[in-house]
Amino acid sequence: MSFLTPTLKLLATEIASVLILRNETLSIAETACGGLMGAAILTVPGTSKCFKGSTAAYSLESRIAFLGWTRDILNSYKGPDEQIVIGLASHLRKTLSSTWCLSESGVCGPSRPEVYRPEIEGPGYCAFAVVGEGNKVVSKEVRIAQPKNREENMVAMAEEGLKLLLDTLKAQE
Repeated sequence: MSFLTPTLKLLATEIASVLILRNETLSIAETACGGLMGAAILTVPGTSKCFKGSTAAYSLESRIAFLGWTRDILNSYKGPDEQIVIGLASHLRKTLSSTWCLSESGVCGPSRPEVYRPEIEGPGYCAFAVVGEGNKVVSKEVRIAQPKNREENMVAMAEEGLKLLLDTLKAQE
């Protein structure tokens, strides 16, 4: 029995193949997905050749401990956005000396609207970034169609994140 969707398995296999072929490495910083993207990559045999590691920094305090956040960032936090995920990816890529880092931050639900910027509009919002060597940065905001439960949002967001990573890798060919 697999805990991954067929889409996550396929994306992870393609990503690992590209990275191994190019002798490149990957790290992943996750918040809302809770480690699903990293877990998907780890299911592919041979990923020890390309996967440096991941973190599921769900709490704001864990982002201070592991991803370079400061008290100033924490105090001004109004929910996920592209600048935040670019910062998360940049920090982890540098820390783990990886060629690429994928990061995400989103809202899976239930929502706490008083915490977030108005444009987030509740569950289904996720910001992604892929940061690579030579200051390569690709970022994207996604709205997952609702209604979905928390787990469905997590899986849909993980799929979107891995799609962005694969598209970014293919664009570098």
